[in-house]
Amino acid sequence: MALYLDNGSVEVGAEVSEPFGGNDRVHCSQLPAGRVVTTVHFGPYERLSDAHAAIREWCARHGHRCSGVSWEIYGHWEESWNTDSSKIRTDIFYLLHDPKELTGATELTA
Repeated sequence: MALYLDNGSVEVGAEVSEPFGGNDRVHCSQLPAGRVVTTVHFGPYERLSDAHAAIREWCARHGHRCSGVSWEIYGHWEESWNTDSSKIRTDIFYLLHDPKELTGATELTA
């Protein structure tokens, strides 16, 4: 998987079932929580930009603002993908801004 952060950093790693202690070269991270827009891309990696563009266009048409954080989760490589790249699956996620942050709204409690 690859996690693209809003500061321009990229974290690349593998999903694990529980947190672990890292070291100087490897650290434990987690995907951000919140509302996302997602799509599944089937095809070669060089066409991923088309899926990213489609998400950004959909968000613009429907009034959603992306936070600048996104990630891709890649399927485990299958031998058949060497001859048919149309079967390669990549799940793409864009974290949306919290609407409260955009409007300055606050939640009131009684």
